[in-house]
This record gives sequence, structure tokens and C-alpha cells, in this order.
Amino acid sequence: MKVALVTSIERGGPVEHARLLARELVADGVAVRAVVATDALAGAFAAFGAEPILLPLRPGLDGAGARRLAGAVRGVDVIHSHDRRAGLWGRLGPRPRRGGVRVHTLHGLPEPYLPPPAGPQRPSWRAALAYRGLERSLARRTDALLAPSHGAADALAARIGYARSSITVVPNAVDAAAAVPGGSGELIGVVAALEPVKAVDGFVRAAARLAQERPGLRFAVFGDGPLAVELRALAEELRAPVEFAGWVPSGEALARLRVFVLPSYFETSGIALMEAMAAGVPAVATAVGGIPESAPDGLVELVPPGDPQALAAAVARVLDDPDGAARRAAAAREHVLREATPRRTAELTRAVYERALAGRR
Repeated sequence: MKVALVTSIERGGPVEHARLLARELVADGVAVRAVVATDALAGAFAAFGAEPILLPLRPGLDGAGARRLAGAVRGVDVIHSHDRRAGLWGRLGPRPRRGGVRVHTLHGLPEPYLPPPAGPQRPSWRAALAYRGLERSLARRTDALLAPSHGAADALAARIGYARSSITVVPNAVDAAAAVPGGSGELIGVVAALEPVKAVDGFVRAAARLAQERPGLRFAVFGDGPLAVELRALAEELRAPVEFAGWVPSGEALARLRVFVLPSYFETSGIALMEAMAAGVPAVATAVGGIPESAPDGLVELVPPGDPQALAAAVARVLDDPDGAARRAAAAREHVLREATPRRTAELTRAVYERALAGRR
């Protein structure tokens, strides 16, 4: 089998998912082409035997990029796209070969369809045309649609209008080999892109509350994005002792944490949370999207979204019961390393490929 995995972004959950998938497929003897946006990613995919193709896709109309992509995937059995831009040009283009199939993983909701306040109360007509209209057309050109959780699939069906029966759930995985043990650091922190859906402002407000009640606690935000300046200003206004460290590899960030916090308004599965669980870091997260599936059975303190007071109280509970927090963190690590393996994800994904190919014969 020949598979092309296509991404157009530099980092994030979709890229990590594609990287681990490529590693496992190559180990199974699958010929993998990795169409990526940066030299660093090309090297990462090449390191375990994938054929890297450096092909940045520009935002908006990129006819030249679309033509280059069609050439880059020509002759493979499966083209599997992992973000919206890659999914647009990968599915609008011709099939990679006669009888070849197009597969797309829906790693998130478009911004106009995110739950408020991260998104609008009601998407504009332009957004409805761009996503509901365009996505329905693209769905007809897609042989298999995937989502990382049942919660994500339900939200995609309800808000975008996909047929729920058309979405196959293939859970995300984490890399056990890269899960550096954590939980012994000094910081209470977030590892996230600084975008509205991540609700990092709620973390800053919770940090300000906790700092008043418990002087000496230290907080950090690991990540970058369009809200960086605004969030720094909020921390200064609230006198919240929050370090803004910028983007660092997740393993380095988790090694510095005492408690991991994920305050998002929506997550398809929460790869950052899963990485924290794999590292054995006690965690607090919002019960949104696929999070309850990633962290079942009380393994993580779950709170409602958009409630800094509840977030602060959950962090306080973790701090006040270190032995219980350590037991839950150890159980969370065992759960993730048992259930969220790259091998399982690759097997489920390959089964999707084989069914899609059989349907084209």
C-alpha cells in the first residue's frame, strides 16, 4: 500500500497525529509520502523512513500549490489530509490514481462554528456558505471522514451538518517513548496555542485568584499565538504571576509542571492533555468535546468551560491532596499508555484505508 499524508501547518495536534501515524505505517511496510510545510517536519518524517515532500500551501486561493500537491501524491493508493487547507486541495484535486481514495481527518471545528465565546453565537451567511456549502461538496469527494472522538464527531455533525454516520472515530495517540516523567516541577501551567478556543484568559484569571489565596504559587503559559499580547496585558492588570514562556516542546514544558491545566472551550480529544497524562502530571481540564473520552473515570479533575472560579478550585483540590493527585496521575498515565497507543491508531486507520479501497473496486 502507498499512502500520502498531507499537512499544511507547522505544528500542533494534526501534525503530531500524522507523524505518529506515518511511523507506524512505515513499520508495517507501507510506503508513506509525507507532504509537509517545513524543513524541520520533512526531517522528522524522514527519520523513520517516510518520503518527505516539502510543499508549503498558501492561505486562500493557491492554484499553483494545488497543482504541485496533485503531482506530489500521484500514484499513491490513499491521500490522507490532516488540516483544512490540506483537506481542501487534497479533496478538490484528482484522485491519486484510478481506484485511489481520499481520506480526511476532521481535527477540529472551524472558528465560525466554535462554541461561544470562542466563536459567534450564530455563524454568518458567509461562514455558512464557506463551510456548510463547501464542506458538503468536499464530503461527496471524500471516501472516508475521520474524527478523533465521538464528542468531536457529534459536534461536527450538529454544527457543520455532516451526516453523523459518515464519520468514523479513530482516537488520537501519544508517543510513549517521548513521555518524559513530569509532575515534580514547581509550575501550574498551560501548554496551548494562544487562540480564543483555548480560553487561556480563564487560566490567567484563575491564577490571579489562586495567587491571592496562596502567595508563592508560580504559573506559566507555554505557547504562542495571536492573543499573546492581550494575555500578557491581562496578567499585568490582574497582577497574576504568570510566566509567558512562548512555544517550547511539550516534553520540556511538562517537565516543569506540578499541575497541568487545559481550560479550553472545545477540544476534539486534547492531545496536550493526553501528553500530560502520559507524563504522569496531575491535570485539570474542561469537560468539553472529546475530553471526557480521553480522561474517563475520574483520572483528571474536570470542570465546566468558561468558569475561572471552578478552574481555580479544581487546581486547589489537586494541591491540597498530593497523594491522591499522584495516584490519579499514575492511573492516568497507565490508561493513556494502554489505550492511546500509536499502534492502535495506525491499525484502525489502515482498516479505514482498506475498506475505502475495497469500495472503489
